[in-house]
Amino acid sequence: MLISVKDIKKEFWAEDVVTKVLNGITFDIEKGEFVSVMGPSGSGKSTLMYILSFLDKPTSGQYFFEGKDVSQLSDDRLAEMRNDKVGFVFQSFNLLNRTSVLENVMLPLLYTGISGPERIKKGKEILEQVGLSHRLDYTPNRLSGGEKQRVAIARALINTPQVIFADEPTGNLDSKSGLQVMKLLEDLNAQGNTIVLVTHEKYTAEYAQRIINIRDGMIVSDYRVDQRQSAKNHNELLK
Repeated sequence: MLISVKDIKKEFWAEDVVTKVLNGITFDIEKGEFVSVMGPSGSGKSTLMYILSFLDKPTSGQYFFEGKDVSQLSDDRLAEMRNDKVGFVFQSFNLLNRTSVLENVMLPLLYTGISGPERIKKGKEILEQVGLSHRLDYTPNRLSGGEKQRVAIARALINTPQVIFADEPTGNLDSKSGLQVMKLLEDLNAQGNTIVLVTHEKYTAEYAQRIINIRDGMIVSDYRVDQRQSAKNHNELLK
């Protein structure tokens, strides 16, 4: 089992006021799954993603990653896990605008000890995989929204992560660009990559094999998708 969370709770304190965000979340995700975590704004889905991706710790409960309890690891160890084990794709891209596409993609490799020439080689290979080998020297402000998100996906892939977390990855994109990003995530999953997609849109969530629906910090449903959406059904928009 890649991910297993058991009775995860998360509370935030402001002076004497406590806000309960997660109220006992339990589920498993197997290696190679494509799972959507769906819910309205304020449901707790983003907080859950932060915990799953080692950006935050639960108040209580247990989180097992690759069979190891990581619930209360030190901040330094969590940072190592983030860099080694997970890749991130955000709605707002989070790219460095004055840095080239290739340099943006190579950024996570700076902390790995990989040599400069090897970083360049790997960065070019990943960018070719996402169809952006012709944009290596561009800065992000010269790219379309869809191209920016593909750069973000390339950056997420550069360290060969165990799981890719995509937080509303099509939220800032037009229909065609959003479809291209979802096709790329589909293809990555078909190659064996584990993907956790966070979204508030049912249509986008249905690209996954499974949907975990969260409301008020609790799981209200967890089910397999019978008729998955597929970007391959919209070839006229992908051209």
